[in-house]
Amino acid sequence: MVEEFGRANSLLRKAQLQALLHNHIAVHWVPPPEGWIKINSDGSRNTCTSMSTCRGVGRDSNSSWCFSFAKDIGICSCLEAKLWGIYEGLATAWSLRYTRVLLETDNRKAYDTVLNRNLRNVGSSIISSIFEILSRQWEVRFSFIRREGNRVADAMACLVLLGFLDHCRWMDPPLAVQDIVLMDGSHTIPSDIANTSNMGSSPHPDYDVTGDT
Repeated sequence: MVEEFGRANSLLRKAQLQALLHNHIAVHWVPPPEGWIKINSDGSRNTCTSMSTCRGVGRDSNSSWCFSFAKDIGICSCLEAKLWGIYEGLATAWSLRYTRVLLETDNRKAYDTVLNRNLRNVGSSIISSIFEILSRQWEVRFSFIRREGNRVADAMACLVLLGFLDHCRWMDPPLAVQDIVLMDGSHTIPSDIANTSNMGSSPHPDYDVTGDT
């Protein structure tokens, strides 16, 4: 009985260690393979007004910032906002002539909807627009991640939520997310930009930014 207990305890510790290692790996941003660009997209909905926004960031295998975007998309559901983030990310990458794209989302329902081409989940034309852009001559892959691994895209919410813009694209990290980018370990901020005063990047409390669902 003592030997059995010892073996069981050893297996339990091993399983717990593997779980910790798995969780540690899952919450960090990982660069894509060489020749690919990775887009992290996100979307959120104001629970009081139903107004929604989307945003995202594209980075390459060297962890270099390729582009980012934020867009006010009006009234829609949280799922539709997540899908808008996916579409805008793909549309931006296509317009910049990228041909190999990995797209990550932290919303399971949005991920399943796109992967399974499930039109029933969304009563909106945005899913059809996603399928159309996927049919073009390029290679696109999707991945589901935990919200912690999507924090740069999540932090960009403030750029729209504070009413600064309707739609915009940045080719360098916006001031509002520089601290998060550095914490993410995915980009080195040029000194002339990093020394500039930063804007706050906390999500607005009225917005539904649910991920991992």
